[in-house]
Amino acid sequence: MIKKILLHLGTDIDTPLIKHTLDFADKSGAELTVLHVFENPKTSVLDYFNTQGKDLKNYILDGHNANLRAALEKENIEQNRIGFSTRWGKGFIECIKAVNEEKYDLVICPPAKQDKAPDSTVMHLLRKCPCPVWVHHGHLWRGAVRILAAVGPFDNSPGNEALNRNILAHAAELNRVLGGKLHVMHCWKGYLESVTANPYFSESEVEKYLDYEKNSSEEAFKNIFDAANFQEKPRKVIMHGDPGTLIPEYALEKKMDIVVMGSVARSGIAGLLIGNTAEKVAISLTESLLAIKPAGFVSPVK
Repeated sequence: MIKKILLHLGTDIDTPLIKHTLDFADKSGAELTVLHVFENPKTSVLDYFNTQGKDLKNYILDGHNANLRAALEKENIEQNRIGFSTRWGKGFIECIKAVNEEKYDLVICPPAKQDKAPDSTVMHLLRKCPCPVWVHHGHLWRGAVRILAAVGPFDNSPGNEALNRNILAHAAELNRVLGGKLHVMHCWKGYLESVTANPYFSESEVEKYLDYEKNSSEEAFKNIFDAANFQEKPRKVIMHGDPGTLIPEYALEKKMDIVVMGSVARSGIAGLLIGNTAEKVAISLTESLLAIKPAGFVSPVK
């Protein structure tokens, strides 16, 4: 499933993340490329250094490459096992262009800072990158890896069922590669549930309606769970409430290492997350996040 991995580091040299990603690539049988993106200097700045007889971009790259080689040697990372790419421009745009050009199956990137909310580059990648994006918080592989796959909602939106299947397929593959413990979660909430709490609906009507929603969600969850190709049956979790709140709470309580979920609205409107669910989860998580796009998603970045 994963044959080509792109590790997007911006301008940083993050050797622990390079080692983690290389280990994952080896276990997956995938090729790894590390991407660094530098902001283009203004033309006036380039012109100034040219008058001094110096090519500023070459100076920047020479210094970066020397630091990169030293950091890799210090950590005993074999450079010939990794591809390296350097681009000039805006981080997320150049990353997506690289994905489009080289057909990467997965992008891995760090959040802004460890245990902090994602920065704008990460949020742009979650919304616009055509392949799955793994926001890595850097604390995987300390013992058994715990993976949480979040699926739903179960409705008739175009591509909804395919996206849920894809989430489970990626979670199952991660579990196979990392030898972890997989939990599959669905959070259900009644359509216009808050509207039922008014004088136009009796208490018995509300209870009957919520029973209907609960039973429908449980049946749909069972169907997609049973149809998935799991080597070992995961733990099933179904909860009532807001998934944007419940997913991070469950991940923290159960000490999950990575959460796998969809990242683009099923509405088909470019750049939107699933309602606000994926955005709330991405901001709240202190765990790694693997965000999956629907089939046929086309990035607005060309």
